[in-house]
Amino acid sequence: MCGLAGELTSGSAETMPRAQAARIAELLLHRGPDDSGIWQSRTCTLIHRRLSIQDLSPAGHQPMQSSCGRYRLVFNGEIYNYKELRNHLESLGERFVSTGDTEVLLRLLIREGAAALPQLRGMFAFCLFDQLSQSALLGRDPFGIKPLYLYRSRERRLLFSSEVRALLRSGAVPRELNGEALQHYLMFGCVPQLGTLVQGLNALPPGHLARWQNGELAIERYWHPRFGAEGGGSYDELVERTRSAVSESVKAHMVSDVPVGLFLSGGMDSSAILAASDQRLTTLSIGFEEEAFDESALAEQVARRFGSDHRRLLLRRDQAWSRLPAFFDALDQPSTDGFNTYCVSAEAADAGLKVVMSGLGGDELFGGYPLFQTVPKLLALRQRLGPAAWAASQLIRPIKRAKLQRFADYLASPAGVVAAHRCMRTIFSAREASRLIKLWNLTAPATPPLAELPEGMAEASVADQLAWLETSSYMGGMLLRDSDALSMASSLELRVPLVDVGLFEALSPVAASERLAPGKQLLRDAFPEVTALLKDAPKRGFVIPFDQWLRTSSEGADIGGLPQLDLRAASRAVDLRPWARQWGLFVLADWLERNMGIALQPG
Repeated sequence: MCGLAGELTSGSAETMPRAQAARIAELLLHRGPDDSGIWQSRTCTLIHRRLSIQDLSPAGHQPMQSSCGRYRLVFNGEIYNYKELRNHLESLGERFVSTGDTEVLLRLLIREGAAALPQLRGMFAFCLFDQLSQSALLGRDPFGIKPLYLYRSRERRLLFSSEVRALLRSGAVPRELNGEALQHYLMFGCVPQLGTLVQGLNALPPGHLARWQNGELAIERYWHPRFGAEGGGSYDELVERTRSAVSESVKAHMVSDVPVGLFLSGGMDSSAILAASDQRLTTLSIGFEEEAFDESALAEQVARRFGSDHRRLLLRRDQAWSRLPAFFDALDQPSTDGFNTYCVSAEAADAGLKVVMSGLGGDELFGGYPLFQTVPKLLALRQRLGPAAWAASQLIRPIKRAKLQRFADYLASPAGVVAAHRCMRTIFSAREASRLIKLWNLTAPATPPLAELPEGMAEASVADQLAWLETSSYMGGMLLRDSDALSMASSLELRVPLVDVGLFEALSPVAASERLAPGKQLLRDAFPEVTALLKDAPKRGFVIPFDQWLRTSSEGADIGGLPQLDLRAASRAVDLRPWARQWGLFVLADWLERNMGIALQPG
């Protein structure tokens, strides 16, 4: 796991000064404190920070140069099947000087170019520069686990980086606010999966590659998600197939030259990963004094059952508030989620770990969220209302209540799964977000477009469409991005065995009625030893009791880590009683002031 950045120019323009490249490398220090490297030619800058996980020797140094001297690679991530790929390359005559995955990726890309990407099992973002043709190939893993941001300037330059902040704080990109992303953040608690709050700075889409030559950028897709309705075979065979696929993914994610830990929430997903592991792990959980939110006792029970070395972090309100300034500074992009990941990642680093696994992705793959049952009900209601839906939305709009405002948005939107999903995932309605933006004298589009399903998904079942919307928007736009940035803030590599191409392709052909059965029944049946321990424990995960902490504070007066923000003016425009709404505004206010120099003040 590492951090990378760089710049590519056309033949007539020189790349950035060395001092600016060094500043970017400094800003990425937390992503790779073990080693750093900068390589420059007249038209290319490659910057790398290394967190040594595989091949801890200097042979893993980046930017990595090919033996012929023509190519150089910067790479962030892990290729879990690199040993199989290496064996194949050696059979073709390749000879290696290192033992890690970076050289395997370098040699495979040189031999096969873009055709190499579908062969990779892992999380990755990279840039391969060819000095002879003055061209570059950039790529990102199918689920977007590893970030890669691109900024194309008017001077036919392409900047790229693992983090938004490194480009902003180095002065490499202008601080121009993206109004559409601002609107999206207010609605969903995160910026769009492919966007940022910086105008012109966007993410390379997951499962895509980019080619750069002569100042031109071309982006194309190399991986497509596919769902099916596979029939045949018994349910018992499906259960065994699921257990085997999960276990195989966990085994693949254990590839490391340093110890691997696990965030253990006391839920089904992380517990199944622990059960599937054939190695003794260090497990970590968060506990709270508030009993309704505390799953640490259950996590400890699971840890004892499967023999892990368990650590529990008791997070009190005063401790949480004291961590807020550092947490805000660690946010690469604003998000209403992630504080839990930040806290437990710091604990893992204190325990001496450099690699941990997480149960993230299980709810998307196995249908664990309540919306899998709620959205069909919303669709049925919309169908019953028919043309009266729009009129009903107008009757509801004047009522200043958060849930009703979001429901009014749904009734006024084009009917379909995407609109119903948006209703379940939004924090502020589109109209409320517009009111806040107007209050702060900022600009944004009046009504953001609905998300689009990828090619071939229109004919999929409602459950499969929901699974992909959750995977691409909620998981991809928030959970994966936060997990990367907030674990790397502690120089910690976070791996997600349930977000894996091999696992997805093994199970996505299974009919949604079985794969996404309520309560993650398929996963429960695949790991009965875990199900017996957890029984009917409610789903909570790493949920932090912010709401209770705020209510027991003296109107928030003792929360010294929160930014200054006029909530009174905002509360006159929208309903701010739900704590998630207040928290989202605090995060946004801090991020904009810290990174963009913009203060959220009423006009």
